[in-house]
Parts: sequence; C-alpha cells; structure tokens
Amino acid sequence: MKKILISIVILFAAIVTMAYLYFSRLNTDQNTTDMGLHAAAASSGFIFSFQNDKGVTDILKEQQLFEEILGTDKYKLLRALKKYLLNLPGISQALDQQKVYISFRAGDKQEIDFFFSTQLGSQQSIKQLFASLQAGKIQAQTAKEISRLILPDSTVFYLGLKQDLAILSHSERQVQSVLTKDTEKKDDKFIAYIQESNRFTKNSLAQLYINFNDVPALLKNIIAGKLNGELAVLNRQNAFASLSYNFSKDKVLLTGTTLVNDQNSYYNLFSSLQSKKITIQNILPATTSSYTIFAIDDYAGWREKLNNWFLSRQEDKKISQRMASINTNYHLNLENIFPRYFKDQLVTFQLSTSEKIGAISLTNGDKMMQLLLDLSEDYNEHIKTFKEADLLYAYFGLAFSNFKKPYYSIIDNYMVFANNAGTLERFLNSYRDNQLLISNPAYVSAGNQLPENANIIFYVDHHNSSAIFQKQVFLPYYKHLLSEKGLKKYESFTYHLSGDKGKFQTNILINKQPEVLQKDSLAL
Repeated sequence: MKKILISIVILFAAIVTMAYLYFSRLNTDQNTTDMGLHAAAASSGFIFSFQNDKGVTDILKEQQLFEEILGTDKYKLLRALKKYLLNLPGISQALDQQKVYISFRAGDKQEIDFFFSTQLGSQQSIKQLFASLQAGKIQAQTAKEISRLILPDSTVFYLGLKQDLAILSHSERQVQSVLTKDTEKKDDKFIAYIQESNRFTKNSLAQLYINFNDVPALLKNIIAGKLNGELAVLNRQNAFASLSYNFSKDKVLLTGTTLVNDQNSYYNLFSSLQSKKITIQNILPATTSSYTIFAIDDYAGWREKLNNWFLSRQEDKKISQRMASINTNYHLNLENIFPRYFKDQLVTFQLSTSEKIGAISLTNGDKMMQLLLDLSEDYNEHIKTFKEADLLYAYFGLAFSNFKKPYYSIIDNYMVFANNAGTLERFLNSYRDNQLLISNPAYVSAGNQLPENANIIFYVDHHNSSAIFQKQVFLPYYKHLLSEKGLKKYESFTYHLSGDKGKFQTNILINKQPEVLQKDSLAL
C-alpha cells in the first residue's frame, strides 16, 4: 500500500513539474509574441502577417497583384529589401520560421509608410545579423538603437533593435516611434483579438488584420475631406477584422471575421441575424458607383434592437412622440404600414454623378402606395414626396438618416427615394430602359465569387467612381487608380458580411477585370 501511495505522489509531482515547465515555456513564448504584436499594432490600421518560410515567401513574391496595389515605388522598396537584405544567408537563417508583420501607418506629406516587425531568436542572432550585413556589402551606420542601412542599389532602410525585437522601415520616424513608446502599450484589445484569431489561422498563407479605429488616420493621407457617403462606415468604427489571404493571380480574396466592439453600433444590429439571399441590387442603375445593402431576416425582432439603438442615442422618446403625433394628425397607424409591408432588404447607393438614392423591398407595393396617400404630396404622375420628416429613419435607422423628407416612387415592389426629384426621375428612366448594374459582365463575375447570402454588403465600382475619386482622392493616389501598372484593371471592391452570433463572417474581394474582358476592351 505504501509503495502505491509513494508511486502516486511521485507521479503527481511529475505531472505538476511538467505542467509548470510547459506553461512557463508557453508564457515565455507568449511574451515574446506580445512584444512583436505591440510593435506591429501600434497605431496601425492595417497589418499584413506571414510566417517567414521559404515556401511562403516564394509564393508571395509571385503575386503581381501586390505591385499593382502597393504601387511601383513601394514595391521597389520591397524588392530591394528582399534581394539585398532578406536573402542574405545569415539573415534568412536568423528569421527562419519567425512571424513577420508588415504594418501600414500615416507618414508625412500624404505618404503611407510601412514597417516590418519580427523577433530575432537570440543575442547570437543579432551578432549574426550584423555579420551578414557586412558580408553582403551593406553599409550600416549605427546611432544608439537605430542603424541606417544603405543597400548596394543605394536604397536606404532603418533598422531598430530593442531586446530581441527588430523593426525595419524606409522611414526613420516610424522606427523611432515604435522603439520609444509604442511597444509599451498594455492590455491592448486589438492585440488580444489578433492572438485569439491566430488560433484559427495557423494553416493560412498569410493574414490581414484591420483595426478600424486607426483606419481614418491612415486614410487622411489618401482622401481629402471627411469620410462621408458610402465611406462613412470607415469613420470612427470600433471594430476589428481578421482575414486570411487566399492565393490568386487575378484577384485579392480575403476571408475571415469582423467583430464590432461597440454594442451600440448600428452595424451590430445585424451581427446575429440570419443571412439572406441578396436581390435588391437587381434594381441598381448601370451608373452606380457604390452601395451599401442591409438584409433583415425578421423585421419584428430587428425592430426591438433598433429601438434599443435609439435609446442608446437618447432619441427613443423623441421618435415615439413624433410617430404618435403623425398618427393622430393623419388618423393613421404607421405600424400597419412600414413594418407590415417591408420585406427584407434596404439599400443606399451613389451614382457616378454623386447623386444619392435609397430603396427598400416591399411585399405589396400597391397597398403601401394606397396607405401613404394622406402622408404624401404629388410631384408628378410617378413621384411623390413625404409631408413629414424622418419617417424612414424612424423605421430603419442610420441607413436612411440623410433622407429627411425625400421624393419617392414605388415600382415593382420597391420603394425608391431621393432628396432630389430629378435624381429619382433619372433612376426611373434607367430602370425602365433596363440600364442596370447587373447587365455588366464584370459585376456579375465579381458577384459569382462571393456567397449569395449576406446581411451587409459594401460595394465600390472602380470605373463608375472615377469622377468621384478625382474630387476626393489626393493626386498621387488618383494617378495610381488610373495607372496601367496600378489599379486601372481592377473592377470593384466588395466587403461582404454575414451575421454569426454577434460577429460577422467576412469576405473582402478586390476584383480584377477578367482577362477575356480585358482583351475585348483592348480590341475596342
């Protein structure tokens, strides 16, 4: 019996010791990772991450898409870095299998800077690194923690070292910023989100992490003025995205999740809904430059969430009193109109002329038109206008906040509205003449690469947005949009979200014009 007890005690002690050693090692690895992540995530809206493995880097360097998206100048920097620095045997060995992050931050004078952050295995790796620089004929001028590296082709990079953390950038300011303060961040929610996401992306080629809180700071160097219209979603959104990169030679496809951290966000009203097959895009004109579609599987349940959203904005009493007043004045019950005859989808969209339009799908357009007669005034035979303000906002919230007392028309079980009667008139003409976005083969091609069902879709058409971009985007980036070596052949951008128990399953597609269409356009 004593022998059994002794054996049990020894076994228990061994288990405790092994557990201690395991978790100690785990914590050490986690702390190392934390330091790299803090550096990568510091004030950066976009972080591209991959494992430094020869097979992976060989695949990534074949991606012509990167040159087209980043631009020739930035891509030349990356090529020089790969050719003269990262290919050196000593450096390649020191960084083998290490997690590499490329972070993008706002620079000076409408520039977008990037920096690499990774971990070196040991102090021996640091000595090995400088020995490799010398062997590779790279001049290293060191002052304190930062070294100025001059590559054989005269390209200049700055290398910063702090413990086992290595920061590399073409911008000395970015390296200095990371080394002095950015790695001291504690309890960062974005970093915790990345760490959690990494558990599910171990087998992916590369990842893109987006911190929407920091996106506006980055975009201010690209876009003049405020992020309004369909771009307003990028303005001050407390949300994160974790996306896996899917290898392709003709498009950029990222799949993963988006988490909206703000429980009072309008977009969170859709994060637990069942996704729907999207059909409302079938009415959009061929000249549509961008759109946002929302799909609601159960309006009654969603309406409760909308009322809580109004409550969070302290607008609930004002809206309820306003609707009660309208009911009394017009002897109506609005609850028997919009909630009863709304089907399941709504959209706001902008035309190439910058005109903005909204629409909702209906179950019975004719009945809806009859019930709205007392609340409306005739503009002409087909177009009416609301007598009272904020009706659409009261029943659908933020999506229609800019349509106070719009002109509207009901056609084929859709209510379509705009703040200008002429805009609505032009829409009706396009619709009747079948001049629609779904007639564009490139648009259909992009749609076929994404799931049919969604809850929210943001879409930007490159060609139709060209005139708008010219007014909103700073000249260097506008030229890049039109360049043959840049984004000219890219048709569209789609951000596709499907509700999933409080977060969104996400697809981002940056679609390139199919080769067959490129050949057709060249033939013309």
